[in-house]
Amino acid sequence: MKINPEPIKNKLLLVLKKIRSGPVIFSLLLCFIAIFVIITREYDESVNNLGKILGSILLVYLLYTLYIILQGQIIIGKELNSRERYLLASLCGIYIIGSLLISNLFKGREDFLVSLAVPTALIIMLLAIFMGKRLAMIMALAFPLGAFITGAFDAHSYIIALVSGAAASTVLHKAQNRMSLIKGGIVISAANCLAVIVILLIRHSGISEFPFFLFWAALNGITCGILTIGLLPPLEHALNAVTAFRLMELSDLNAPILRKLFTTAPGTYSHSLMVANLAEQACQDIGANAMLARVGAYYHDIGKMDNPDYFVENQTDHNRHDEIAPRLSATIIRSHVKLGVEKASSLGLPRDVISIVAEHHGNSIISWFYNKATENEVTVNSEDFSYPGSPPRSKESAIVMLADITEAAVRTLIKPNAAKIEKFIQQLFQAKIDHGQLSESELSFSDLEIIKKSFVRVLAGYYHSRIEYPKQQKEET
Repeated sequence: MKINPEPIKNKLLLVLKKIRSGPVIFSLLLCFIAIFVIITREYDESVNNLGKILGSILLVYLLYTLYIILQGQIIIGKELNSRERYLLASLCGIYIIGSLLISNLFKGREDFLVSLAVPTALIIMLLAIFMGKRLAMIMALAFPLGAFITGAFDAHSYIIALVSGAAASTVLHKAQNRMSLIKGGIVISAANCLAVIVILLIRHSGISEFPFFLFWAALNGITCGILTIGLLPPLEHALNAVTAFRLMELSDLNAPILRKLFTTAPGTYSHSLMVANLAEQACQDIGANAMLARVGAYYHDIGKMDNPDYFVENQTDHNRHDEIAPRLSATIIRSHVKLGVEKASSLGLPRDVISIVAEHHGNSIISWFYNKATENEVTVNSEDFSYPGSPPRSKESAIVMLADITEAAVRTLIKPNAAKIEKFIQQLFQAKIDHGQLSESELSFSDLEIIKKSFVRVLAGYYHSRIEYPKQQKEET
């Protein structure tokens, strides 16, 4: 029986590629530093201590293997990018090495003060903010376990660190502003105090010990909350990451770029606000990131500021496209996507917001000018009339695309009502599906049905029927 070596070869090449990657090399370096710290910590010029040192080194390698497994897509449900891997490796190394160093300061003590000196909650809160609650909860179990098996924590210290980390992984659920971090620090302090009381009772400690340890337990939680506030801004910009706190800041309509959009392209500004309302509501209904969709909708058309008069929502007297060739019209229209991406990048917007700007038209054809060109030209290349982006790759980006086309198209309806709007939206959605614009977005047909109902509900309320007031009769003179 012949064995095909190609699959084995491909797997080996994939493993070697991962080994050569920066985050893996960086995490291995931290692993070696941890080994060095253990050796210097345990070495006392005694041959009998050699076995303990070797055992500790093997434990570090086991921890490294555990780290590689836990940060994989199977466990956390998503693929981390390089910057996120660097952050995770850094926090893991800082925690283990820091715990070992701090435990040296408390060497000889038989209490659990070392766990109250280690900012477990700080590390876990940063992970929860940047990488999600799921990964934070996993690392809240893994990091204290790592400190325990390397000898930095005893059993009681491990329990307190475990409670502190578990509390930190949950306190920021639905946090909307930075004040939530202070409130989270207070909750963590309460959890620390509860864990300390339990441990002191188990240890049969005297009543005089309670105030001392409770003070350090409370201080640990509050300090972690304050330090998280200080570390967030530089990390947000270094990772170019989307966090709830940064999105809240970007949603401020008084931002200079949005004020400029309002003054130079008021129609586009009004359209963007309506798209934001539609997208946010739809994301809430299907469980996607509503704030990301709202911010993405605010910025998705900022590329129109350079040529606002060539977009119908900003035109008041005449259509400028009547004066130029269809091919040039398409070039101007499609250029707003590239210009928008350039402006978003220069503003330092998070990559997820920039993706929405780049993908809100996908690679669809500008059909009006394409059809017009076919009337005058024998051969027309459809790529010359297609948007330069790619189909949306996230639910939020796809929803902004659907909200964008829906809001613009529904404006053309005469006397719109709920039934007419729903039928029209179904046609728009089907067109996007037929042209493959939603194939990479992870939206299901069930999601699309929910989104359609959400759009209908919002638009029907916006275009509700109004009472026609009788015309005032002119008074006869």
